[in-house]
This record gives sequence, C-alpha cells and structure tokens, in this order.
Amino acid sequence: MSAPAVEAHDLFCLYSSPHGAVAALRGLSLVVPRGERLVVNGPNGSGKSTLLSVLAAEVAPSAGRVRVAGIDLVGADEATRTALRRHRLGLIDQSARRALRPELDVLDNVALQLRVAGMGRVRARDRAREMLDRLDLGGLAVRRPATLSGGEAQRVAVAAALAHGPEVVLADEPTGELDPSAADQVYDVLARAVAELGATLVLVTHDPRATRVADRVVRIRDGRLSEQWDPADPSSETLVVDDRGWVRLPDALRHGAGAASGARAVATPRGVLLTGTGDAVRPTRANEPAAPSRDGEVVATLDAVAVAYDGVRVLDGLDLKVRSGSLTVVSGRSGSGKSTLLRALTGLAPVDGGSVTLLGRRLDELDRDGRAAVRRSGVAVAAQGGSLVETMHVRDNLSLARTARGLPDDDDLVTSLCDLLGLTALGSRPVSALSGGERQRVAVARCLAVRPRVAVLDEPTSQLDEGNAEIVAQALREAARDGCAVVVASHDPVLVDAADTVVDLGRAPGTPRADRR
Repeated sequence: MSAPAVEAHDLFCLYSSPHGAVAALRGLSLVVPRGERLVVNGPNGSGKSTLLSVLAAEVAPSAGRVRVAGIDLVGADEATRTALRRHRLGLIDQSARRALRPELDVLDNVALQLRVAGMGRVRARDRAREMLDRLDLGGLAVRRPATLSGGEAQRVAVAAALAHGPEVVLADEPTGELDPSAADQVYDVLARAVAELGATLVLVTHDPRATRVADRVVRIRDGRLSEQWDPADPSSETLVVDDRGWVRLPDALRHGAGAASGARAVATPRGVLLTGTGDAVRPTRANEPAAPSRDGEVVATLDAVAVAYDGVRVLDGLDLKVRSGSLTVVSGRSGSGKSTLLRALTGLAPVDGGSVTLLGRRLDELDRDGRAAVRRSGVAVAAQGGSLVETMHVRDNLSLARTARGLPDDDDLVTSLCDLLGLTALGSRPVSALSGGERQRVAVARCLAVRPRVAVLDEPTSQLDEGNAEIVAQALREAARDGCAVVVASHDPVLVDAADTVVDLGRAPGTPRADRR
C-alpha cells in the first residue's frame, strides 16, 4: 500500500502578538490518501489557510510532523521546499489575476510553469497547448489575461498550476470571486485535470458547491479537525473529539440548546444530552440600522459609458446614478463587467466612450493626477487583493489610512470599526498573521476609516463565510445610513439582500436593470 500523499500529525502553528502567542493550528492531524479529492471548510480564522500554507512548505509548523508527497517538511531546508513546490505541487490561488502574468498570452502563461520546472521553450509551449486542448481551453491560447472573464482566467490558472503534472494540488478558495455558473466550470476543469494526472487534491473553500468534486469533506474549527464526511453519504458525518474529550459545537446549535460557553455532553440512548446550561445567557441580535436614504444627493454618474480591453467590449452604453446614503450592489455573472464598472466609476480605468462624473468632476476630462485628486477628496476604494501593510498591526493599518489622507488620528473611530467588523481581538496582530477572511474585514474597515463620501468595494466578502459576510453587510449599511454612498461589486446573496439598489450587469449591453428596493 502506497504512503499517503499528505500526513499531518499534531500540528501546531503559532504567531506572536503583543499579548502572547496566537495559535492558528492547535494539534491538527490529517491523512490524505493518494488520489483523494479532499475539501476543507470551516469559519474564517479557523486555520484553513494556515494549514494550506504549511502543506505548501511556505510556513513551518511550530510543532508536530508533516509529510507531503513523501517529503518530510519539518526541518527541510529551503532548497528542498523550493524543489517540492516547483516539481511536485500545484498551487492554485483565489485570484487568477495574481497567478497570471498580464504581459503574456494564455499559452505562454501555462508554459511558464513548465519553463520554471526546467523544460525548454519549444517543448513547454507544445505541452501547454496540449494541456489547454485537453481542458477545452485551446480557444483562449492567444488571449491576454485582461481580456478574460473571471471564470476563464481561473480555468487558465488551473491549467497553468497543473501543467507540470504535480502529485499534490493545493487550491485556496479558487472560486471565491466567481458566480455559481463560472464556479461550476472551474470545479469541472479542476476535477478533470486532477483525475487525468492521478493527483491528490486538497481544496480549501467556503463554497458548498465544491462537494461535487470531493471524495471527502473535513471541517476545521479553532485550529483542529472537527468533522468529516463523505458528500455522497451525508449520514457518514462524524464529529472528531480531541484526546481530552472536548468537541466544539457550532454557535447556532449551542445557543439554540441554551448552552453557555461551556456545557457537559453526556451520551444517552436518544442522543447527546447537554447539561449544565441553566445559567446560560442567550445572545440578542443588534438593532438593524435604519434604512439608507433613497433620495440622497447624486454623487456619481455614468452616462453611456463604454470600456473595451484589446478590442473586447466589456461595458457598452452603460448609464448609472449613485446617491449618497445608499448601498448599491453591482451584480452579474463573472466577466459581466462588475470590476470594470468600479474602476471606471473611480477613474482607475479610462473609458472609451461616454462620461463619468464623480463628486461634481468629469473624470473623463481629467488627467491621471486630476482623477487621483478627486479620489483623495472623498473616495475610498477597497480593491480585490487589498492594499494592507503586512507588517503593521490591524489598528495601525486603519490609522495609516487616515494619516495618508492628512486626517487626524481618531482612536474612537478605529475602535468602533474594529468592534463593528469583529476585529477587536485582532487589533494588535500584524496583518501577515491573519487569515484571508480576516484580511478582507480589515480592508473594509480601512476603507471606512477615512469616512469617505463614496466607498467602493470589489468583492469584499469573497473569502468570508455567511456569518462574517453578514457582519460586513451590516457595516456597509451603517455607513450608508451615515450618508456615505457605498458601491459594491458582488454576487454574494448576503450583500444583494442588504442592498438599497441592485444593478444587474448580467443582461444585454446598455442600461443595466436597477432594482430600487
């Protein structure tokens, strides 16, 4: 019997903070047989991304043992770790835009991984073309990444990550920025490629649709494995109890049972009985913020806007008005132009036709410096990928946003935003120690820290579970209640439900459907 593709035993991963060590992994053990397709899910901050970083030999565990593709990673030198990543691992990031080189066409992007592994240029291009054809992506070979839809770009990123025939594929939220249809296409391409290679897949995601490609699903809570099941047999779900007899119950279940922070579980013939709950305090839901204004001042206007990339028309004759005191969500399938609309609205991308007015200024009549001056006067942008300073603490990142605008320090505002977005316990931790979902909430807080007249956010919940997406939606509605014009590109139903206005780009070119609620 062959050795497992992944073996992790009693893994601990600690990050230092001013208040002591913070444990991202707490005694996690996991075995993944060769050829298995494993989906890993869990709430934000549970340790999923840290686990993937350990398996990718990017982060060394503080304690425990871990072997990947037969390589013992504990104590491995940099040359060994680099060789593992280069030859035996396939790494897929959430953002294809980060994975693909914008100056290369699709064929050369896929060939690049083979060149890095030591293959000659001609042979690498031939192999890359074969890979694209096998995955029905050959028609994209001469396209540049900027001309691809989000789903197309992510499928190309999958091809690039697997072109060299890795033994183990590690994927971190590969569909977090995609609509369900595009996500399904990515999962299909990923499953087909992994099967053809006979590779092992470890896929970290919040997306329940990922179970369509899974042989097994495991859930992580508080840095440990908490549950696992076969998606084809829901009755196979088991709770994983640690060696002290503890198990973490989901908050909704614990509160529903009237349990406080701790309760005793006793096995009975009818199930598990929770005792010691008499002094429980049930949580209360915060008051919903007042509905945003529907008749605020028009702070941004797009009039017959057209934008094209490499001859491909992304926006064509688009009209839109954005008002203060409103939460506007721009929805639509991947590639429909959501991010392009935000970039045009803020002057970060030139328009090929029509006009853009922001805070009373015609952006299409200004040069780059002029457009930047308009943004500084009252616009805050949270782009995909963010612009956080990795080495600075969470609170300092928020304060820096104000300092960069020439605004005075406001500790009360920083504290309020940390409370609102569930970041209070993370305030003194460096951004580099945060999970992807925690970073997204910091990016939202940083955007709101300058109290902008217009806040523009691109997919701010793409790495968040539903509970944390609700927290972000609440924060954005409160900002709108306070008079900010909030514009969000997202296909997250949590944000769509919270919106005052929904703009649907998933229609024919021209004026989008605007649903004023």
